Amino acid sequence: MNYTKSLSFKKVLTILIGSFLLSVMFLLTSCSKESVSESKEVEFPLDDKGYPKNNLVMINDEAYPLDLVGESHMGSEIEIKMDQDSDIVEIVLPQRLPINYWSLDEKEYLNLVSYSMIDFPIKNENMLEGPSPAVQKFVLNVAREETSEILLKWANVDEVDKLFKDKKEDYLLKIKLTY
Repeated sequence: MNYTKSLSFKKVLTILIGSFLLSVMFLLTSCSKESVSESKEVEFPLDDKGYPKNNLVMINDEAYPLDLVGESHMGSEIEIKMDQDSDIVEIVLPQRLPINYWSLDEKEYLNLVSYSMIDFPIKNENMLEGPSPAVQKFVLNVAREETSEILLKWANVDEVDKLFKDKKEDYLLKIKLTY
């Protein structure tokens, strides 16, 4: 009788240890150190000194003109035809000046999936005073089958704590998404 109890105890112990090891292996292989949206490096056109070109915006890996250089309080509108099977929009904008940031008007039909600011490495001999080596990346989830409007304001850092509608922008970018 003692022999059968010890045999069943060994079987239970073996099953428990096997289950534990299997669970640990599953957790280690399924958990990555990078998020899905961050795993892809940001590609952005650079000028001859290595700074992000400040006259472009990248939307879903396509370049569109942006007129940040020139008059203040300007803006532009870009229309994008979305694929029927996609509801993710990736927008990469040049910061241009360290004293200005892009901010997003979050609406009920937009869901901000991720935000990041990426600095491009600049060689010492190419370093300039004034321009920023950074780009801002917004990844959004939008409602499918609907026309959506994304508003982005490029404003001074003094405006960062204000509500979007109260920010005094130096540039307003409207992106209209259609399916």
